[in-house]
Amino acid sequence: MINMEKSIFRVALALLILLALPAVSHAQRKASTVPTVKLTKSEVKALGFGGKSYKQKQPNVWQISGGVTVYATHAYGSKIYGFAGPTPLFIAVGKSGKIISICAAPNGETPEYFSLASKELLSKWNGKTLKQAAKYKPDAVSGATFSSHAIIRTVNTTAAALSAK
Repeated sequence: MINMEKSIFRVALALLILLALPAVSHAQRKASTVPTVKLTKSEVKALGFGGKSYKQKQPNVWQISGGVTVYATHAYGSKIYGFAGPTPLFIAVGKSGKIISICAAPNGETPEYFSLASKELLSKWNGKTLKQAAKYKPDAVSGATFSSHAIIRTVNTTAAALSAK
């Protein structure tokens, strides 16, 4: 009787595993999809390079004339949420490997609070190497805490990933 119960259990377990495999496979495919974004002239201007030419080097990476590389944080911070969703950014890095500037990409945050947080925070990483930026944690902006923490985590996560390359 015990051997029969073990056999039934094994068959049931095998069926459960077979039924779960397609769902796992779909989740893995979905997780590996990197959102691709475009860098616009207004974002290039917000980064401080208005009027300069730029071209896409690879998905989510652009080269601005003069040797500046711009990275979209979308691939690294898409699961980091502020108050109303992800807080994607663009990070401009010079030839020296130091951050020159950061600007916000379109997002779903409440404009008033996100603006408050971004005005105070985005310049905090300027002049830092990607390795330094990965560990730097400025204070959150009072009144815009969710957006602040999302910006900080997005910059830290992206800088860590880029410095590990």
